[in-house]
Amino acid sequence: MGIHHAPELPERVRLSRLAVLEALIARYAPSFVAIQEAPDDLGRDLDPRYQVISGLGGITTAVLQPAWQVRDHRTMEGWRGLVVKVDPLAGGLGLWLWNLHQPILFKDSEERRTLLRCEPRDDLRRFRARDPGRGEIVLGDFNLEPHDLAMVGRDGFYARAFREWVLSRASQQDIVYRALYNATPTPSASQGDDPPYGSYYRDKSKDGAGPWSRPDQALISAEVLRCGDPRVTLLSRAGGTDLCAGAHRRPDPKVGSDHLPLLIEFMA
Repeated sequence: MGIHHAPELPERVRLSRLAVLEALIARYAPSFVAIQEAPDDLGRDLDPRYQVISGLGGITTAVLQPAWQVRDHRTMEGWRGLVVKVDPLAGGLGLWLWNLHQPILFKDSEERRTLLRCEPRDDLRRFRARDPGRGEIVLGDFNLEPHDLAMVGRDGFYARAFREWVLSRASQQDIVYRALYNATPTPSASQGDDPPYGSYYRDKSKDGAGPWSRPDQALISAEVLRCGDPRVTLLSRAGGTDLCAGAHRRPDPKVGSDHLPLLIEFMA
């Protein structure tokens, strides 16, 4: 949301970003809302049906209470992560729900990879060992592309964009090295040939890549995949509000965030 670390943010922009969030929740009524750089008092403004859990740096997860019960939650101080343990009230698969924001955009790619292969990897495996039968969804701003080595490698998140491959790996007993399905949409998957082509636009990239990037990703374990096929959509509108501006259709921070939101739906 770009609010937590921006005390100088104009009030009209802050209110506009909150209105965008409220419009999205009203339209989709998601089970979970994973936000980064949220205001500390977000729970005051959000739909009262949601239990709001805050971590470091504005990392905030909201859980729809009529459908899910929060069992526990923990903050990961080393890498801006928040894990919430939730169970469906109607019965079924419980989840480890991770929300993260890697605060490393100013670092080069190798420094980002090093961080993602340390604290996040170790914490993910620690919680898996505690409750190995629980499904896993990892959401947030990774500040790396989905194909990066730290994302796809076995010594990192071990997340690939191949659903059947992830399901085939689930038969192995080594839960510590759980394979995850990266359901992040490919560029233009939602808009055809028209922009936006990613969730974030940056004129100058430290690594020499193009202006569009996909740092915001959704990683899903095989246990969750068996409950339905995930469809992840890049949202460029919130109700009647356009979240993009200009010829490039880049995210408009005067209206919403400088990142576009992702909608994850499980199709039974």
